[in-house]
Amino acid sequence: MNRLKDRVALVTGGASGLGAETCLLFAEQGADIVVADLNDERGAEVVRGVEARGRKAVFHHTDVAKSDDLEAAVRLAEETFGKLDTVVANAGIGGAASRKRLEDLSEEQMDEVIQVNMSGVWRTFKFAAPALRRAGGGSMTSSASVAGQTILGGSTLGGYTASKFGAVGLTKFFAAELAADGIRVNCVCPGRMQTNIDESYHWSAEELEEARRRRQGAVNTVMRTMAEPREVAYLHLFLCSDEASFITGQSIEADGGLNLFMNKAGLVTETPLDQA
Repeated sequence: MNRLKDRVALVTGGASGLGAETCLLFAEQGADIVVADLNDERGAEVVRGVEARGRKAVFHHTDVAKSDDLEAAVRLAEETFGKLDTVVANAGIGGAASRKRLEDLSEEQMDEVIQVNMSGVWRTFKFAAPALRRAGGGSMTSSASVAGQTILGGSTLGGYTASKFGAVGLTKFFAAELAADGIRVNCVCPGRMQTNIDESYHWSAEELEEARRRRQGAVNTVMRTMAEPREVAYLHLFLCSDEASFITGQSIEADGGLNLFMNKAGLVTETPLDQA
């Protein structure tokens, strides 16, 4: 119950899905939380959930595409709790870039997914690193995707995939640059997961219903199921805890064995999901 005892964690995208479960799990393990998200209502619910678990929490309205927002979130952590020593750069979107071939994307559509999924990780770590240094070290993780390590064959995920490959690369470089400061940096790469990210793909109600129907029938993992957010949150917990004290610069998949369908070129081609 005390794997993060008396630590202070900042979680971006902390109001729903994996981010919310990470906030609640970290609180159960002894951490106080800064919940950073665009959704004020859901953020307030997560704050109440943290407090119900006996820890303190504050919400900060945060757009990870804006440096001022992240700088303010870090400042809030230090002003409220006196320090910041754990960070989860979790905010992410699907967006229109998840639905088109690369050559069909507009600059605006590509910029949107890059600014959140890749540059958002850079901004989060950039502004958090000095605070962790002041705290004497700590740990940071990012949420990328199996799509950040694998090209999903037959899909139109080029923009999304590029943003997640970038997030993985940034995480590894931060790990190299911050090791001397006692700051570990790792990346969690989920596969299929029961979250609300479909809402950010700009689909119609009918398309959303079909996407969720297909996900519920997902069999493109050897485990024949999708992850619950808490199952992936436990990996963030491990990497941010002292149990992972000799682990940094890693990107670790939590994908139910999806990677076992990869061919030698790193492509996930035909899987049972494609015939679902």
